[in-house]
Amino acid sequence: MAEPPSRGPDTERRNMHLVHTRPFKPVQEMEALFGALLRPGAHRLGWRSEAWTPRVDIIESDAALTLRFELAGFLLEDLEVTLDEGVLTVKGSRSTETPDGAVHRRRELAEGGFSRSIRVADHFDPDRVEASLSNGILEVVLEKGPEVHPRTIEIKPA
Repeated sequence: MAEPPSRGPDTERRNMHLVHTRPFKPVQEMEALFGALLRPGAHRLGWRSEAWTPRVDIIESDAALTLRFELAGFLLEDLEVTLDEGVLTVKGSRSTETPDGAVHRRRELAEGGFSRSIRVADHFDPDRVEASLSNGILEVVLEKGPEVHPRTIEIKPA
């Protein structure tokens, strides 16, 4: 009778199978789930497909506070910028037209309205705020007044 093969380390190594796994990524998995739900007809499930928030960079220098919003595909007339009681608000909306007889197979471009409010210091003068739109970037510059520029305070002997 033949002896069964030995179960040494070499045999076990040959019998191992590689299992390809994809680690669970909660953010990507949730985006995929909600992406499937946020399609035409999703409003029946209580989801709003038009709600989204643009990304923003906030840069502060000695002279100004600059906010850059990523708003590709927006026109000047689609946007509104306000500064009220230390809150800068950017609002806008856009929509895309689907040709007659065509259907979306994948929809990743955000559409609809948004409102993004960011609290800034109360000492910015609304008359000294400038906004410009170029290459899909809305840049809002709030100039600092002389009272908010950093300065060195002289220390006097008592």
